[in-house]
Amino acid sequence: MNENSMKKSIIILLSINFCILILSCSSSTESSIKNNTEEQGEISTSLIIESGKIYSIEDLIRIGWKKNKKLDNSSFQGTKGIWYGFFNRKDVEIWIYDSHSNAITYGKPYAEKSISKKPTNKDPTNPTEIRYYAYAVVGNILMLCESQLAICEQLIEKLD
Repeated sequence: MNENSMKKSIIILLSINFCILILSCSSSTESSIKNNTEEQGEISTSLIIESGKIYSIEDLIRIGWKKNKKLDNSSFQGTKGIWYGFFNRKDVEIWIYDSHSNAITYGKPYAEKSISKKPTNKDPTNPTEIRYYAYAVVGNILMLCESQLAICEQLIEKLD
């Protein structure tokens, strides 16, 4: 081999190695970003819908929510009633207010606090240790959902 062809061979090998290095770095970065996003859990934990409707506990029972017991609501301003029950085999607590505005004003702060509780904290309205992970406000109703927002969404779809 002469000197020129040797230089060309070295340049080609270096170029190939450089391309491989660039490709391997970019794919690991994309993978890292994707996994990081998934780990951060861009999971919705709340939903607020101003439906313009006023619902009653009977509306929820009619669409398949199973009432278990009425809870004491005397310590919770603005509530007309609080009920513990089930929908699709998941715990769903229902808080009824006289308006959407009151559900937001009085219910939303409690819901935010409730879904951020550690699993060992007890809910003052329910002596069992239930962990709510999501909530929804639709019309005059606050829903606390045991496992995920999808349970609340399924219940809301049946309301409309």
